[in-house]
Amino acid sequence: MSDAAALPDFASWKAAAVPTGGPSIAVDGLTPAAWDRLTGRFADVNRFQTAAYADGLRGPGRMSHLVLLRNGDPVAGARVALMRPPGLPVGVAYVKGGPFWRRHGRAADPDVYREILAALWAEYGDRRGLCLTVCPSPHPDYQEVEAALLRESGFRRNRDGAGNDSFLMRLGPDAEGMRADLSQKWRYNLKLAERNGLAVRFRDPMEALPEFHLLHDALIARKRFIDREALHTLPALFRQLPPERVLVATVAHDGETVAAAIVIAGGDVAHYLFGATADAGLSLRAGYALHWGIACRLAASGAAWYDLGAGIGNPGLRLFKQGLVGRSGRVLASAGEFDHAATPRAVLGGRLLYGLRDIRVRASGLHERARTRLLAGLRRVAPARSVAGA
Repeated sequence: MSDAAALPDFASWKAAAVPTGGPSIAVDGLTPAAWDRLTGRFADVNRFQTAAYADGLRGPGRMSHLVLLRNGDPVAGARVALMRPPGLPVGVAYVKGGPFWRRHGRAADPDVYREILAALWAEYGDRRGLCLTVCPSPHPDYQEVEAALLRESGFRRNRDGAGNDSFLMRLGPDAEGMRADLSQKWRYNLKLAERNGLAVRFRDPMEALPEFHLLHDALIARKRFIDREALHTLPALFRQLPPERVLVATVAHDGETVAAAIVIAGGDVAHYLFGATADAGLSLRAGYALHWGIACRLAASGAAWYDLGAGIGNPGLRLFKQGLVGRSGRVLASAGEFDHAATPRAVLGGRLLYGLRDIRVRASGLHERARTRLLAGLRRVAPARSVAGA
C-alpha cells in the first residue's frame, strides 16, 4: 500500500502553528484506524500510543491525539489520555510511552522531540489548562535522551511511574549469536524444551484468540490471582493493526496448545503484551520454546529489541526474563513521570489526580496482601483436613 493510500490528507486537516514557529499541529482529526496507519511510519511507536490498544484500555471518550507536521509531513505525534476528577474543571493530559518522534529511515532529530513537547504544552497545558505528564517509553538508546530533553524543556520528574524494571532482549540477524548470549540456565532449559517435540506456530490472531482465552483462564485459576489484564482490547487490536504488527505465537504438544503469547511489533522495539501457559506446558518448558521462537521471528523482521515487559513481584518470572535478556540485553528502570504544570489550575489538577491514584494503589495493595494471606492460610488448612479425613 502506498503512503498516499494509507495516510490521510493532512493538507486538508485543520492545523495551527506551534508557538515556536515553523511546524504546525493537527489535533483530534483522525479516525482510530487512520491513526494506527500513521504510527506505522515511526520506529519508536509504543503500544500505549496505538489507538487499537490505548483506546480500549482508557475508553475512546477519554483520548485525544496530536500530530506535529513540517510542510504537511507528519514528523511526530502523541496519543493523550485525558484524566479529570468527576465534576471538576481540572485534570491531567497523560502521554504514556510517547510522544513518538523517530521516523523509519530517518536520523533521530532532537529538535523534533523539542517541538512535539512544545506543541503538547501549547494544546493541553496552555489551551486546556491541564497538567501535562509524559512517561517515556523504555529504550536502551533513547530513554535517557528523552529524559534529558524533557528536563531541558521545563518538565520535572515527580514520580517513578510504574516503578518496575523493563527487560529488553537485543535482537540480531545471527541466531547462533543470540543463543550464545542467553544465560547458561536459559540455554539449558531451551535445549530441554527442544527435545520435547514442541511445535511453535505463528497464527492468525482471530483464529487463535479462543485458544488463548482458554489458556489464560486456566492460568488465572491455577495461580488464584485477580485478573487485571486488558484482554478485552484484543479483538479491536487484531482488527485494527496491520497483520505484520501483531504476532500471536502458540506452542503445541501432541496437537494440544500448551502455551501462547501476543506481541505488538512495528517499531525497533517489539512489545510482549500477554501470555499464558497450561499446566502441561510447565514441565515441557514450553515458555522457553515460545519466547525463543518469537525472538527469532522478530529478529528476522528487522526489530532491534524485544521488550519482555516488567518483572512485577515474581522472582521466578524475573529470573526467566533476565536469562532471556542475557549478556547484551538491558534491564531498564522506569524513566519516571515528567510533569509540566505552569498554572495554579494545572498544579491542582496534577495533585488531585495523582493523590487519588496513590490512594487507589495503596488500597489495592492492602487488598492483595490480605487476599494472599487468606489463600496461604487455606492452603495450610486443606492438607490438615485431608489427613484428618483419611
